[in-house]
Amino acid sequence: MLDFFDLRIKSFSLAINEFALRLVKIKTGKKSFSLQSFNEQELKPGIIKDGIIQDETAFTQAIKQVCSEVKGEKLKTKYAIVSLPEGESFSQVIQMPKMTNAELKMAVVLEAENYIPMPMDKVYFDFKVVAPIKDGIDHLDVLIVAMSQKVVDSYISCIKSAGLIPVALEIESQAIARALIKNETSDFPIILIDFNDDKPNFIIFSGKSVRFTSSASFSPEEDLVKSIASSAPLKANDLADLHAQTKTSDKLIQQIEKYADFYKSHASHEHIPNDSSIKKIILCGGRSDLKQLAQVVSEKMGIKTEIGDPFINFPKNSNGPTRLTDPLRFTTALGLELRNFSNKNLE
Repeated sequence: MLDFFDLRIKSFSLAINEFALRLVKIKTGKKSFSLQSFNEQELKPGIIKDGIIQDETAFTQAIKQVCSEVKGEKLKTKYAIVSLPEGESFSQVIQMPKMTNAELKMAVVLEAENYIPMPMDKVYFDFKVVAPIKDGIDHLDVLIVAMSQKVVDSYISCIKSAGLIPVALEIESQAIARALIKNETSDFPIILIDFNDDKPNFIIFSGKSVRFTSSASFSPEEDLVKSIASSAPLKANDLADLHAQTKTSDKLIQQIEKYADFYKSHASHEHIPNDSSIKKIILCGGRSDLKQLAQVVSEKMGIKTEIGDPFINFPKNSNGPTRLTDPLRFTTALGLELRNFSNKNLE
């Protein structure tokens, strides 16, 4: 989203959501990588709410702690790539006429004013051209991203107060998609659901870009994942019993159906071989290691549903997975780390 320095400098990645900080530092070798440093730190309730920092002192202290108590090698850099929560952010793919890069830089800002629900002088704004997956397109698809300056400045202030230097800031949905979508390309729409420690975030990805994001929360007594986690291990013929035990699964299914229908009716910037129906659902996050959840969603939606692989874009002969007991919790941080490495470096 916001790049401040040359990303060739040595840096680590710090993923932030309302409930936790997660840190990853990866070192690459020839056709391999190794997990050099990692850590996670829970945030006390109320420090961040709806993406806005409520207690800057406590948040700054949490950043210091997660950096000073890393597992593996001690951090030797203060440069950090940081993900920010989705709250107070906006992203959308728009169409622009074909033009030069210089012309686009001027024209896209004027066009973005028609879409971004905040005054342009109150946001940080960035964009990138989304490469088509087929030839013959007579226009440009452009992903525009904006976030409140006030919110971003508060994060930058805390990051710097913790002794770090922000290299780049990115909305978490972009990092999640980079981690979970093979080669960051899909010729059909995919819903990514990140169970972000407390509430699910929904991301729709198609072609070579995130297309839509939203979030929903469930009260403790309605939380599908908690219901499943407290149930007995799933057996081959127990789906019917599981459905009866977890009636609130309908709440999640309704959310998926709502976003899938909305996307299908608004997918005006797609250039994919198939139609705009969702063809796959990928689960990730701190709770989505529950295979039962994938089975329930797949069976109820009739759509292939799987647990995400946050190492799918890293080489297979690497030792990263063996050192993280729950790599899905680090999906966002691993997606941030992939910014450091081109596909060529990781082949």
